[in-house]
Amino acid sequence: MESKQLKLNKRDERFRGLLEARGVCDEKIVDVLESGYTLGMVPGTISDQMYGNKMFSSCFGIHEFVEYVKGKHEFQKLPGFVEYVAKNIDDIKGVLLDARRQRYMRDGILSFRGQTSQYYYKRKVPSPVRANERGEELSIFPGLFRQKGEYYTFYDVPSEQRTLAYFLHELEPNNAEVYLDSSHAYDMIRVEQHYATQTSGLDISFDIETAIFFATYKMKRNSSGVAYYEKIKKGEHKGVIYGFCFRDPLVKSAEYLISEFDLFRTYKPQRVLRQSCGLPLFGSHERNIAVTDLDFVIKLDKDFDYEGLRMPEYMFPNVLEDKFYGKLLELKDRYPKELSNIVEYQGSRGGVTG
Repeated sequence: MESKQLKLNKRDERFRGLLEARGVCDEKIVDVLESGYTLGMVPGTISDQMYGNKMFSSCFGIHEFVEYVKGKHEFQKLPGFVEYVAKNIDDIKGVLLDARRQRYMRDGILSFRGQTSQYYYKRKVPSPVRANERGEELSIFPGLFRQKGEYYTFYDVPSEQRTLAYFLHELEPNNAEVYLDSSHAYDMIRVEQHYATQTSGLDISFDIETAIFFATYKMKRNSSGVAYYEKIKKGEHKGVIYGFCFRDPLVKSAEYLISEFDLFRTYKPQRVLRQSCGLPLFGSHERNIAVTDLDFVIKLDKDFDYEGLRMPEYMFPNVLEDKFYGKLLELKDRYPKELSNIVEYQGSRGGVTG
C-alpha cells in the first residue's frame, strides 16, 4: 500500500532544508520525516515526536543526529526497563512490596496496565536511544495511534470517530443542556474509549487486579461477532503488566481515578467504574511517551497460575447492572450503522432480548 503524502508544516520544511544542506539524500529525508522526527523547540536540536518533550528520549543534537542518519554515529542507548517474571500472585505482590513502590501506591501515583502480550513497532529511522538491535521499539500506544503496517509512519494521520456525541440527549435525558455541558466534561472521551472507539487516551488502572485480568484474559468473538473474554490456559501465558509512575504531567489517582461522572448521571457507566480506570490523554507529538515513565515490567511466566479476583461478568457488567451500556445497545438496535462500533458482549443483555 502506498503511503499518504505528509503535509509538512513550516518547521518540517525547515528541517527538510537543513537535511538537504547537510548532504542527506532525498530518500533518507523522506524516511526521517515519515518516522516522526522534526526540528526541536530548543535551537540546534532534533525532536522525536514519539516521545514528546522527554529530553533523553526525544532531544538530539543536529550534527549527531545527521551523522546517525548517515550511519556514521551511534548514540548511547538508554538503560533497559526493570523487568520481573511472575509465576503466581505472590511474585506480583513481591514486586509491589518494594518500599519505594509502596510509597507510590500510598501517594496514588502508581498505575498499571495489563496486556496478553508485549508489542513492538519499527520505523524506517528507529529511535537512536530506545530501539533494540532489531530496530524495534516497545509499543504502549493509545488505541488511536496504533498501526499494523511493517513500518510505523507519521504519514497516516489518525482521526477519532466520536459517534456517541450524536446521541447525548438519549444518553442523558435529564439534562437539557447536555450538549453545552459536554464540551466541559471528560465523560465523552471516557465512554468512547470503553464502549465504542479507541481514543488518544491510554487505558490504565489504579487496581492491580484489573491489570492481571487484562493480562490473563483474551477477547474473542463468536461466529455472530459477539465478543467474550476467555482465560488463557496455563502453559500458554505471554501476558505482561506495566507499572507506571507518570511524573510530567503527574498522573495521580486523586485526579485521574474515574469514580464519578459529570455528564452521565441518569445512566451510570458501571464498566468504567469497576475497572478502576484512569485515562491520561496523549497528543500526536508524544504518542508513545508512556514508555518513558515505566517503573517496571512484569512478564507472566507461561505457567502463571492465579484465579484472579476479577471475572469477565464483573469487569463487563450486563445491561441490568450497567444501565449506560443497556441504553447504548438499545440505541445500536435502532441505529445499527451509526453505532456499529459498539461491541456487544456475550450475556450482556442479561436475558433481555433486543
